[in-house]
Amino acid sequence: MVDYIIVGFGIGGCVLAAHLEREGKSVYVIDGSDVKASVVAAGLFNPVILKRYTMAWDGHEQLSYAKLFYNDLAFNLKTAIIEELPVLRRFHSAEEQNNWFEKIDKPELSRYLSPYLVENPTNAIQAPYKYGQVMKTGRILVRKMLEAYEEQLKNKSAYLNEDFDHSLLQINNDGVIYKGIKAKKIVFCEGFGLTKNPFFNQLSLVGNKGTYLIIESEALELKQAIKSHFFIVPLGGNRYKFGATYEQQVPKDNYEQAVRDQLVTYLNDLISVPYTIIDQVTAVRPTVRDRRPLVGQHNEHKNLYVLNGLGTRGVMIGPTVAKELVEFMENGTELRKEIDCSRYSSK
Repeated sequence: MVDYIIVGFGIGGCVLAAHLEREGKSVYVIDGSDVKASVVAAGLFNPVILKRYTMAWDGHEQLSYAKLFYNDLAFNLKTAIIEELPVLRRFHSAEEQNNWFEKIDKPELSRYLSPYLVENPTNAIQAPYKYGQVMKTGRILVRKMLEAYEEQLKNKSAYLNEDFDHSLLQINNDGVIYKGIKAKKIVFCEGFGLTKNPFFNQLSLVGNKGTYLIIESEALELKQAIKSHFFIVPLGGNRYKFGATYEQQVPKDNYEQAVRDQLVTYLNDLISVPYTIIDQVTAVRPTVRDRRPLVGQHNEHKNLYVLNGLGTRGVMIGPTVAKELVEFMENGTELRKEIDCSRYSSK
């Protein structure tokens, strides 16, 4: 018997497994081969919402803990998964510049918004109003992290690569059984797949389809992540990730080409050097209507739990809420009401 079965191994499942193993608990991960939003994500950690120059929810606390967590995880995986990466906001007008400097006076933002304008870091992008820099930012190498952890779990015979069949789950008073695997508790971290989960599909999970272009350009020579309308993020080797779109209502016909055309239009408006599109990647982000994660316990089956709805800032939010869920499951520490999935139980 293991202590926990974890269903799904994106960012949520990964950070949960790490917290549980840190507490000496045994885990068994079951994960299908579908494209995960976690793998598509740029992996940026940035506590500032650059559309309005405001702090993200619990941004300072989440960022501080996330950096400690990922450094510790990198040590345990013996793999570099975190890199410093400046994040620049390209200003489109003098008014945007002024708004930036007004926000710097707010105590919660002063530690993150640089008071010095940044000159153009690349000749490939015209920025007559220059850039503002968000400090203490970086990137988690999400795919590398998941692959390294998956390999570690496989070496312990604790990883099953197949889709989870909810109809085969047996629930007892003292635990669960799935295909002969016995566990004290099970946690569902299925991303948007939670909508097909018969135990938690009543939760208010919304799918937002996000698409990136992967491009290659020798002339771009960019070493910072730049936010204009979309993000452009350097990946190394003259490759860059550009996007992502954020679509709730997706047209059924010709979606892939339509979103590609949309991104190309914005990219051509942003950069003035040749590039080649080498890939287009799309996944559905699991988001929640109130922009807070879904964490907690099934209202009837007390050995069933959920960790989901991390949204676009999953790499930053994930470690904090996984830690809170582990404290709840192991020590009975009460979950904060704003993340507790029971807030939707009546719905």
